[in-house]
Amino acid sequence: MIKFRTPYQPTPGRFLLSPESPALLVGSCFADNMAASMRDCLWDAANPGGTLYNPLSIANVLELTLDNTGNLSFIEDSIFCDSRGLWHSWLFDSSVSDTSRDNVVRKISVKVEELQHRIRHSSVIFVTFGTAWVYSTDSFHCRIVANCHKQPASSFSRRRLSAEEITTLWSDLLQRLHARYPQLKVVFTVSPVRHLKDGFTENSLSKATLLLAVNSLTEQFTDFTDYFPAYEILIDDLRDYRFYAADLTHPSAEAVEYIWECLRRTYLDVEGEHLLNEGERLVRALNHRPLIPSDPANRRHQEKTRIQCREFSTLHPGMLNPLSI
Repeated sequence: MIKFRTPYQPTPGRFLLSPESPALLVGSCFADNMAASMRDCLWDAANPGGTLYNPLSIANVLELTLDNTGNLSFIEDSIFCDSRGLWHSWLFDSSVSDTSRDNVVRKISVKVEELQHRIRHSSVIFVTFGTAWVYSTDSFHCRIVANCHKQPASSFSRRRLSAEEITTLWSDLLQRLHARYPQLKVVFTVSPVRHLKDGFTENSLSKATLLLAVNSLTEQFTDFTDYFPAYEILIDDLRDYRFYAADLTHPSAEAVEYIWECLRRTYLDVEGEHLLNEGERLVRALNHRPLIPSDPANRRHQEKTRIQCREFSTLHPGMLNPLSI
C-alpha cells in the first residue's frame, strides 16, 4: 500500500500530568490555542501573560512573578505613548494598551497578579517559543521588546538570538523557578506557526535555534522539564497546506485539534483522559441549543445536565466548574 503520511506516534512524556491541577501557559499564540483546547475539557488553563513570541520576552514576564523588588521600575520604564496618543508597554502585547497611562499600569498589575496566582497553584507551565528573532529600541534602553506595537521599523534594531543566549538565560530562570515552586513541571514547545515575514531561510534558522536551545535545557533539567514536538507534528506529520489556516502560516483548527490529541496521549493516563472526555461532554451538553427551548423533554435534559455538572465539580474541585464558564 502506498503511504502518503508519516504519522507521529505519541510516546509517554517524562512525567504524567493531571487535569485536576491548574496549568499555566506562556508564549506565542499557539499557547492560546492549547489553553482554549484545555478549557474546552474543563482543564483549568490560561495564558495571562498574553502573546509573547521570543524567549527573552517570555522570561521577562516570568521574572515579574519572582522579583517583587525591581518590578515597578522595570514596568514603568517599559511604558510609552505613541503618536496617536495610545499608551503601550514594551513588555506585553496590545492587551494592556490604553488611552490612559494609569490604565496600562493597572492592566499590567492585574496580569502580574494573575501570573503569580497561577504559578503558585499550577503543576505545569507550557512554554511556547515562537521565534529567535528579536527587536530592541533606544526608547526602552536598547532592551528587547515583546511587541513592536506598529512603531516605525527604523526605531528598532533586529537580530537573531543564539541558542547559547537562550540556554544561559533560561537555565538560571528554571533553577530559580524550581527552587521557589518545586512542584512545577515545565513543558517546552516550539510554535509550529511560520514567521515568513522574517523570510523563508530566516524562519528556518530561527526555529532551529529554538530547538537547539530547548534540547539543551531539557537535557540539563531532566527531572522537571520535557519537550513536546508540536512543531514537528505539523511540519513532518501533517505536512500539507490543508492543515494550515487561510494565511498559510498558522495551523488550521483541525491541526490544532490533532496536536492537542497528541499532547493528551503524551502526558495523561487513562484516568486523566477519562476526566477530559467527561469535561468535554458536559461542555457540549451545556452549549447545546435545542430547536424548541420550551419543550418539557429539553427542560428535563437541561436539569439533568446541571445536576451532572454539580456532581462533577464536587468530585473534581481542581477543574473548571462547567456552570461558571
